[in-house]
Formats: sequence, structure tokens, C-alpha cells
Amino acid sequence: MRFIESILLKDGEYKNLSYHQQRMDHVFEKFAPKNDAHNLSRILPHLQMEGVFKVRIVYDMDSEDAEYDIEYSEYQPRKINTLEVVHSPPFDYSMKYENRTPIAKLLRSSQADDIIIAMNGSITDGSYFNLAFWNGNEWLTPDTPLLKGVRRTQLLAEGKIKEAPIRISELGAFEKVSLINAMLDLSEVEVPLSAILKR
Repeated sequence: MRFIESILLKDGEYKNLSYHQQRMDHVFEKFAPKNDAHNLSRILPHLQMEGVFKVRIVYDMDSEDAEYDIEYSEYQPRKINTLEVVHSPPFDYSMKYENRTPIAKLLRSSQADDIIIAMNGSITDGSYFNLAFWNGNEWLTPDTPLLKGVRRTQLLAEGKIKEAPIRISELGAFEKVSLINAMLDLSEVEVPLSAILKR
């Protein structure tokens, strides 16, 4: 079984490394509790690179010793103008699995730039990001995420966003949504509510 960590490297500094470490620790506790050789500060090379890079670590839990593939690429946020709410039967993505087949299938079903995944009438996540909705007063993130992303965890800890149940029927109470993940901070990529399509 293979897992991913996507880490922001900005001007030679790995961002939110402690949150990524916590997530990896959780994976190893579940699948390889005797393996303690997964310290990111040792796995990641020290690089003096100016600019913004996405660091993609893929690691394999099927072998006795975890194996790591590390890729670096310059990062530019995707342009997202439209989102579509798509309905999905429940599936598990509570850990950052490399296999994203259910998400990819939902994404292919939409004509929008990206999707908002809904399960049982509740909002969860986008295809590669958590969500934070602005109601004119505060940012709220769904309390039913598919994946508790590192940026979401950081923003909750800092009090910049709050968890709340968000139903499809309640989307009209918001003005816009911010897409957040390890590479995207709050308000970096926003989509107005008017650009969210519903089936």
C-alpha cells in the first residue's frame, strides 16, 4: 500500500513539517508500528532553493522497510474558476493514499474546473483540497472532511477557521469558498458562491 505526502518548500524551507510528520506517524502506527525510520527531517534533503516548490513523497508500506520516492517540481496554483457539487457514495480517504480512484472518477464526471464532493447531503472536500467557506463573518470548514489536511489542521489550531456541519442546502449562506491544502493558504485561491454549480 502506497501513501503520499505533498510538502511546500519555499525558499529552502519545508513548511508545516510537524503536521506532515504527525500524519506520517499515524500511517506508520497503523500499518508498520515497529518501523520508526520515518523522520522527515532525516528523509528530506536540505536544499537551498529559491522559489516555491511542491515536494511529493511517495512511500510504500508493503515492504518490510518503507521506501521513499521524492520528487520536486516548481509550483504554480491551478486556475479554478468553477466548482461543481457532485454526490458520492461513502468511501474511505482518511489517509493520504496514492490510490485516488474514487476521487478521479468523480472528477471525470464533472465539466467544472474542479469538484466539491458531497456525501449523504453533507459537504466534504474537493478533489485535492479541503474547503473553507466565508459567511461574511468567519471561515467555516466542513466537519466531515474526507482527509484532515495539514493546512486545515494548522488553520484550526491557529483559530483562523472553525469546524461546522455544512449541508448542500446551506451553501446559500456563504459568499465564497477558499481552497486549502499543503500548497495553498487560506484566501490564496477563492471561488465565489455564484461559480459553484449544483446538479
